[in-house]
Amino acid sequence: MKCTDIQHKFTGFLNKSLSEVANSEVKEHLKSCTNCNKELEEMKSFLAVLDSQEMETPSANLRDNFNKMLAQEIETATPKVIQLKPQQDWISYLKVAASIVIIIGAFLFGKHQSNITQIASVKNENQKQVLALLENSSASKRILGVSDAEEFTKKDTKIIEALINRLFFDKNANVRLAAAETLSKFSSEIIVRDALIKSLETDENSSVQIELIQILAKIQEKRAIESMQKLLKNEETPLYVKQQVELNLPSLL
Repeated sequence: MKCTDIQHKFTGFLNKSLSEVANSEVKEHLKSCTNCNKELEEMKSFLAVLDSQEMETPSANLRDNFNKMLAQEIETATPKVIQLKPQQDWISYLKVAASIVIIIGAFLFGKHQSNITQIASVKNENQKQVLALLENSSASKRILGVSDAEEFTKKDTKIIEALINRLFFDKNANVRLAAAETLSKFSSEIIVRDALIKSLETDENSSVQIELIQILAKIQEKRAIESMQKLLKNEETPLYVKQQVELNLPSLL
């Protein structure tokens, strides 16, 4: 097994959530791989630093503002309805051939459905693990949850909502920072864009502010112009944050 395959399992290895077989594979590989041992130790050190950091207390208004924003998004969302057209009747001489095709198709469909069920089961299990990590009391575990959320290549509403929840309410700035970076992957979703803008308006941590400024400029979110201009006018905004605004704001104008 390649080093990249082993390193991909480090999160589960540290969380003790790997299967017995996978766990043994990691241990066996670590016996002879210096590079992977180094990667694992660096990950442990990084997580230990996160756990030792002092927690911050977010504003009491953050949750109310977020819930209002989420309620507005749900209210405006309109499900699309696709009108199904009735199938036309085929001429009789094709019925025999069609019956054969249907029998073969039913067999292949059943086999395909079995594969889909297995894939869906694995996906649901992965989703549960990530959601559990994002709600863990340990900041390092929440960071791992954010990192694992990056593996979801397609839109997953529960994962996105959990990441937005971390972005707004997590007491640890590094978790909020990681959540913002991962959410940028889903920037095609309007609820994600709204959350990034709202977070720039409310988060007072300069590192998070800088990350949000860079993300909003990169995704060309022009609605962030007003928020960035407010940061420039605010006397309490650190100079290096204002410099980031001045660097990125012109690309939105």
